[in-house]
Amino acid sequence: MSQSMYEMEPLFELDLPEPAPAPTRKKATPKRRVESAPPAPAVDPEVTFLHTADWQLGMTRRFLSGESQHTYAAARDAAVVRIGEVAAETGAEFVVVCGDVFDDPRVSTRIIRRTLDSLGDYLVPVYLLPGNHDPLDATSVYTSAEFVRACPENVHVLDNPGVIRIREGVSIVAVPWHTKHPSSDLIADQLAALGPSDDIRIVVGHGGMDSLSPNPDPSIVASAGVDAATTEGLVDYVALGDRHSVTSVGKTGRVWYSGAPEVTAFDNVETEPGHVLQVTLRRGGERSIDVQRHRVGRWAFRTLTQDMNSIADVDRLRATLSAITDKPQTAVQLGLVGTLTVAENVALDELFDEFGDRFAALTTWDREHHLVVTSDDADLDSLDLQGYAALAAAEIADRATDEPEARSALSLLLRLAGSRA
Repeated sequence: MSQSMYEMEPLFELDLPEPAPAPTRKKATPKRRVESAPPAPAVDPEVTFLHTADWQLGMTRRFLSGESQHTYAAARDAAVVRIGEVAAETGAEFVVVCGDVFDDPRVSTRIIRRTLDSLGDYLVPVYLLPGNHDPLDATSVYTSAEFVRACPENVHVLDNPGVIRIREGVSIVAVPWHTKHPSSDLIADQLAALGPSDDIRIVVGHGGMDSLSPNPDPSIVASAGVDAATTEGLVDYVALGDRHSVTSVGKTGRVWYSGAPEVTAFDNVETEPGHVLQVTLRRGGERSIDVQRHRVGRWAFRTLTQDMNSIADVDRLRATLSAITDKPQTAVQLGLVGTLTVAENVALDELFDEFGDRFAALTTWDREHHLVVTSDDADLDSLDLQGYAALAAAEIADRATDEPEARSALSLLLRLAGSRA
């Protein structure tokens, strides 16, 4: 009988490792019941954006001339660029410009194209609202061929009134002007059409407010209406243009004028121009607002008043003007009240000549400038004239108190005498 295959000799041998011992079975541990984790709470909506208005690009000022006018225009363009830089620095999601981007619908194509080039460099969307200086009428700059062709993708004109959803949880309520003279409170019209929403809502509007400038204009914004809308949570913020100084309106802290980014009027009218507002809004479990201002303007229009009754007052004015910094970007209007002799007034005229060169502009504030010039014997003594010239000067001096032409002639004599000294 043949040998079973199981009893045959192996052809070769393998050195196999010893088999591992069978694992010891652990005693099963009873499973604990694991409670399912509660769902994560929803994140409250939040947004940070920049609020600006009243750029009025193309604006000129009658008291600026020549080089100063060009420098001022360049500063206004530079403020637009700085707003884009602030948006990047603050992490703002977008920028709203609440009316009067341009000073006039007939602004030059150069200004249109350069402005849009600057806005195209912003890293975020920009929303432009037509205002009373640049309404969406038949002559609108926003529908011009130059604007349409040059408009970059991140720039949006708020040309239709109503709600525009920027992203999930954030909406703009646009209130554009289609005429220079609206027949109603445009913001009230839009608020009346709103229903409840979970979105953060930002009204982007333009116009004066009755609590600041009461008047019968039908377009004036009713402060009671915007206060109620923000208090009740119908909207979270009302961004306004038209007033050129930073101004918080009402008691909620949610209604603001941003002011113009560069000064447009003297500080007896505009108290706080030159800023852009950074606004952070939250709603949901915690409804809050934070508004911070950032300086972007460089120019100053100063108003100074002073009594003038002696040469010491002229010297005091000189010291005040000398102490002002950044003179090439500062315009000054003076309201001087008092009485000076012809000789003292000559010193004042020389001061005007000197500081008119040093400042962007030096002018008088007509409403508050009341200076009387009289003649006395000291004026003639300073001339040191003889003979016929002395007699002629004495006659001019006698007439100088009552006749402006005679005062001017005596002033000229004094200045000529001073130039020969």
